[in-house]
Amino acid sequence: MSGPPTDVLLSVTVLRPEERRLLDALRAQGLSARPALPPDIAEVLSGREEPPRVALIRNLSHREALSIARRLDRAGITTVNSAAAIEVCGDKGLQALLFERHGIAHPTTRHAFNHDQVRQAVAELGWPVVVKPPSGSWGRGVVRLSDQGELEAWTGGRESADAAGKLFPVLVQRHVDKPGHDLRVIVVGEQPVVAFRRRSENWRTNTHLGAQVERVDIDAEIGRLCADVVAALGPGFYGVDLIEDRATGAVVVLEVNANPEFARSCDIHGVDVAGHCVAYATEVARSGLTLAA
Repeated sequence: MSGPPTDVLLSVTVLRPEERRLLDALRAQGLSARPALPPDIAEVLSGREEPPRVALIRNLSHREALSIARRLDRAGITTVNSAAAIEVCGDKGLQALLFERHGIAHPTTRHAFNHDQVRQAVAELGWPVVVKPPSGSWGRGVVRLSDQGELEAWTGGRESADAAGKLFPVLVQRHVDKPGHDLRVIVVGEQPVVAFRRRSENWRTNTHLGAQVERVDIDAEIGRLCADVVAALGPGFYGVDLIEDRATGAVVVLEVNANPEFARSCDIHGVDVAGHCVAYATEVARSGLTLAA
């Protein structure tokens, strides 16, 4: 083995502003930290490098992140997030099943493995519905269907692009009419550290699609929903997306992201998310805490 062990290994695909802030915050806390591409992870797994005390998993690809987290876990290295949490957060279908099992408020969701099951789910849920792939980010592949004509147009396009049906399953979800915004809550460890609205004229309220950020207080309802998520997934570093029903005022969990972006929103709401994450990673590194979902 070469060199002293690293306190925190930052597993990355590329160094985005988020990862640069994490590295700066780690080093400011006196921790040894370095970024690692997948080939660098191989050096750790082979034993040619000393294992880190903890690894922060920040790979862009869900498949890559899950693969690396699983391998590090088998090598006895604690990861943030855990492989189990990354697996669930990378599949919205698994999230829906987990939320249902744990009684976490969530839009009614059905899995469809063919077009007939999509139609069956629509008949059950009623118009409008949201159809989405189990995996993906930034709203890619997510469509809102409001009537039979839109469903048939979606079906025709899908059959042309995927005649063999290899892109199934999809999720068919009851549409929640939200009041022009959703809520993103950043959870670190077991605690929500900041919440903010993402306001947009587009029904998809992703900051990547131009949504405006506005900080809000973490009230009792937000705290309860985040506590439910942590109880189901285990402690970690999450972006929890909540949506409010315009008609009833009820707030539900839409999905949870295990690799949240935060640099752009931090510049607006002012909370040092990287600092919170580093404090948690420091706690994990120094205590040898094993995360579990």
